[in-house]
Amino acid sequence: MKKTDIVIIGAGIAGLTSAIYLKRANANFIIIEGSLPGGTLNQLKTIENYPSYPNISGNELIIKLMEQVRALGINITYGNAQSILKEEDGFEVKTDIDAYECKAVIVATGVSKVEESIPGQDKFAGLGVSYCATCDGNFFKGQDVAVIGNNDIALEESLYLANLVNKLYLINPDKELVGSDKFVAAIKAAKNVEIHNSTKVDSINGDHFGVTSISIKGKEIPVMGVFPYVGKKTTSQILNNLKPEMKGIYVKADSSQQTNIDGLYVAGDLVDKKLRQLVTAASDGAIAATVAFQYIKTRK
Repeated sequence: MKKTDIVIIGAGIAGLTSAIYLKRANANFIIIEGSLPGGTLNQLKTIENYPSYPNISGNELIIKLMEQVRALGINITYGNAQSILKEEDGFEVKTDIDAYECKAVIVATGVSKVEESIPGQDKFAGLGVSYCATCDGNFFKGQDVAVIGNNDIALEESLYLANLVNKLYLINPDKELVGSDKFVAAIKAAKNVEIHNSTKVDSINGDHFGVTSISIKGKEIPVMGVFPYVGKKTTSQILNNLKPEMKGIYVKADSSQQTNIDGLYVAGDLVDKKLRQLVTAASDGAIAATVAFQYIKTRK
């Protein structure tokens, strides 16, 4: 078993920012990634709200981030994290390749989409299908869009979009809207929101330019954008042995990214928070690294 002070799980923008801060502090740490560094960045075609870059693709941003990481001499350790066990004096992190003993863990594994449930959903990803209204809403100003889902995330994103678009179709697979009373009331009061309860989207349609419509109940509704808020999952199952405090699929943390488990920190999209953006993920990573480093200094 290999020993280190801090293990970062996930090499998206949150995890890589943690690594940068820990490296600059001369900390003893490793960062583990199961697939391709960058996480959500690899799915983003255009980013217009990240400071210092008026317009940049996710691929371009991850290339710049990886250049910075390599220049600092940070090496990514590859392996699929499978579990985290609490030990008497820290944690044991197990991957499918190795095991690591450490004093603190920063989990930055993000949110992923479950297998495609709507025909056309993957095909038009980045071409009208988006999973972040605050990221991409401005692309659909004055147009018609559809939001699919029935939870606080879907309702809150719908309210954000309703202030930008011409008309919003909220496709609710359930009989009634569920979620915070204030969100439900605001959605029902919005004049440009048309709610379709007990409805499933049969397909997302389009051409080589992008999305053109959705099909529901045998008819097509012309839209330029589709925001599915169904079928998301976090990779928080690696925390099953620890049982941190959760809110739905998200992990609760305080302002220092500390969970209710001593030495366990979370950063990025798997955190229960108001805004899931690249800039907030980077902020989470910086805070988690700084606080974790302070924590391990008290353990030596």
